[in-house]
Order: sequence, then C-alpha cells, then structure tokens
Amino acid sequence: MRLRAEATDPASVEANVLAVPIYKEDEPFGEDLANLDATAGGVIRQAIDFGRFNILEDYFALIDGGDLPVEHILIVNGIRRGRGPWRARRMAGVATRALQGKGAARMALWLRDGEDADGFAAAAVGAVAGTYRPMDLYGRTRDTDAMKRIVEEVVLLGADQAELDRASIMADGVAWCRDLSNRASNDLYPEKMAEEVRALEADGCTVEVLHVPEMRQLGMNALLGVGQGAEHPPVLIAVKLPGWAAGGDRKLAIVGKGVCFDSGGISLKPADKMDEMKHDKSGAAAVLSAARTLARLNPNAPVMAVAPMVENMPGGRAQRPGDVVKAMNGKTIEITNTDAEGRLILADALHWAETQGATHLVDVATLTGVAAMAFGELVSAYFAKPGDWGDQVKAAADATGEWLWEMPLATEYRTQLDTPYADIVNSGSRDGSLIKSAVFIHEFVTRPWVHLDVAGTAWMAADKATFPKGAVGVAMTTLVRLGLDFAAGEQVA
Repeated sequence: MRLRAEATDPASVEANVLAVPIYKEDEPFGEDLANLDATAGGVIRQAIDFGRFNILEDYFALIDGGDLPVEHILIVNGIRRGRGPWRARRMAGVATRALQGKGAARMALWLRDGEDADGFAAAAVGAVAGTYRPMDLYGRTRDTDAMKRIVEEVVLLGADQAELDRASIMADGVAWCRDLSNRASNDLYPEKMAEEVRALEADGCTVEVLHVPEMRQLGMNALLGVGQGAEHPPVLIAVKLPGWAAGGDRKLAIVGKGVCFDSGGISLKPADKMDEMKHDKSGAAAVLSAARTLARLNPNAPVMAVAPMVENMPGGRAQRPGDVVKAMNGKTIEITNTDAEGRLILADALHWAETQGATHLVDVATLTGVAAMAFGELVSAYFAKPGDWGDQVKAAADATGEWLWEMPLATEYRTQLDTPYADIVNSGSRDGSLIKSAVFIHEFVTRPWVHLDVAGTAWMAADKATFPKGAVGVAMTTLVRLGLDFAAGEQVA
C-alpha cells in the first residue's frame, strides 16, 4: 500500500473516502469539525443525530460525502485513550480495515489533532495494518475478487513524506511479523524458520543457527529438554546487525520465545483452542522482524535478535514432570510442569546472549495465560530491572502506539520456587504466577533486562474492528524504536 503526505485541506482533498475521527470531547462539535461538516452540508451531524454513529457503541460509520469532493466520509471512533500515537495507530487501522472489500482505492485520513511525527508514523503503520488479510497467507479459494479489495493508497493530511517512507518500512516489518506468527505449524517449524531467516543476510545481517549438537556442547539443556519429544529438532537463531560488532560497550539483545507449536507436552493442554498454539512463536516473530526492519532503517544499530525455536510435544522421548535439567548458566531446574516451557528456552537464550556481549536485554514471550486474563488484548505486561531501563522500553512503546504496563518484579517470591531436588522449579503455585514467571527468568540474567509478556496481546481469538482473527505483530515496533534510540546513543540504563 502507498502512503502519501499532503498539506491539502480536508474539505478539498480528492479521495474515494475521507476518514474523520470523532472524539468523546466533540459534543458539541469543535470548530475544526463544525467547519468541515458545514462545508459537507451537515452530513456528519445528520448521521450522528439519526443514530448511524454513536461513540459509545460504534467503531465507525460510512456515510455519503455530501458536498465534499470525496464519495464517502468514514466517521471513525477516536478511541478514548488519550491523544498521541496509540490512538492514531488504532484509529487508522480501524479505518482501512472498515473499507476492506468496499472498493475504496484511495483514502484520506485527517487526524485533526495536529499530531507530531510519532503520531503520523503510528497512523501510517496502523493504516497499513488495517489492510492485512490473514486469509491471503494460504490463498483461501472461496474469496471473490471483490472480497479481496483493500485500500491501495492512504493520504495523511499534514504528514511529512520522508517520515511516511520510514513508517512504510516499519509497517512492512509488522506484516512480516504477522505472517510468521500466523503460519501453520506444519509449514513453519524450527528448521524452516531458520531457512526463512537466512533471507536477512541480503539486508547485511549475520545469521547464525545453532543446532542440537552445538547447543548440547554449550550446555543448553533447559532449551533442549523442551524440544526433545518433537519430530522437528530445536534450533537457536541469532541475527546480528552490521552494527553489532561495532557496538563496543553498548549492545542490545532482543530475545523472543519461539515455540512453533505448544501442546503443553506431557502436561497436555485442553483441546479447546489448541489450534491457537501455532502463535506461541509470536515473540520470536517480533524480534526477528524487528532485526529485519532495523537493518533497513539503521543497520549500524548495535542489535542482535535471538530466537530459540522448539516444538513442545508429548511422546516417548518427551520431557516429564519431575525431570531435572541443568541450564547453560549452571543452575539446575526441576520440571514440575512441561507446559511452563517458554521460560526454559528463554533462560538459555538470554544467558547465551550475554555470552555474546549483550549489555542490555529485552525478551518478548507469549508466556502466561494469566497475563491475558489480567490485561486482556490491549495491554502487555512488563517487568524491568533496573526500572530506568524499563522506562526506556516503555517510552519506545508509547512512541509507536503500543501499550505497556509495568508489573513488580517481586523477588520475595523466589523462595516459593525452591525445591529439594534442584536450584529452582519451573512452575510454582498459581497465585502470583505472572510475577513468579518473571522471577524465574530473572535467575538467568545479570544485565539490565526487560521481560514483556504478550500472551494476551499477540493475537486475536476472533475478528474485531481493530484486527482480524490471528496475529497482531505486537512489540515489533517497540523493539525497532528501542533499537533506533539505542543506536542514537540516547540515555541507556
């Protein structure tokens, strides 16, 4: 999709559709909206008064363009959470998604708020994301040509074209991230993911793949134990940007949980919604896509993406509850629940990243169901040590329109993970389990570190006005912005 910047007045822009946000505070209409509505012949007010759009109930309403040169006006709910990138991104995504299958080739978006560069960039990413069709991944044959129509060009009124060009690269990265997460487990398994990532060498990246013998020699038994019951062996993928080698004493490693399918292993999950467990590689998809995007925006960023890739399957060779493994850092782990596998692969991957010279770490994982229950589909939980490193990660999320919320790293719970048989158990009691999962991972890092639990935000279980069913591409833009800030030498904890 093309992104274009224009300084045109919204009342005179030429497009099939003009998307106009309505905010909660627009009662009565502000001067800007009142002037546009007057030029249009009052069609926006008429639609609201008639009940075609209610800000408390509707995400959008498509109405006639009235006296404007556009064919239609798309009234878009301005989303209640504050001004800025988060609202701009979601609003733009709702707008282009609403027009799927409608034959509107060119949409103009008027943000009204006089957004800054971050706001316009977030809107651009959201607009492209709204055209994403997961059904195109495998070529669903029942779709007609009309159903496949999407917005081909978005005009952002008041934006800067250079910024939109960069945002287009970011948006392409989000789409690739969603594709990786959405791909079926029989199509994208650990070795296949490694093959896909080899393409990043064309962007100047160094791609290193560790197979079972190399990981065994390094002592990555926590990671290997998770994958030992699967037909497809585990791999660890590392993508180093050209700037990694020159990073000196400041190097950022982004580590993503890559479980290509998570049956739960011997601690088998319920059958209901187990098909969604192909998305348990969303963390890996995020970090690999971020590396790809950073290589195109600033290859000098001192960043490495690490993706431990496994399948967690039951079977005669599978890891069992009660087994004890020794992680790469030498600590022993008693396996009390084979469905608490993500923290095991992260333990070895994070430690390995430190041995490669990482001075700062961020991991992204669809780790705990309780994160989804606590925060739902909008907010990702994060833990940080030290806090100012967490503040920088959150600032990167805010700038790109993603919503993070800090949780306490209550290391006081560490004693509840004690066991007579090893240094630590991989799963404690359910109470406080969101925090305890982070406390577990904390045992395997020694550098500034942030843990993002995206179990609730990585994919949609059903179609929504904001996203179709499937992967969202969560955390990818946060990681890219963090990498750009890191490369720019902005304050680092």
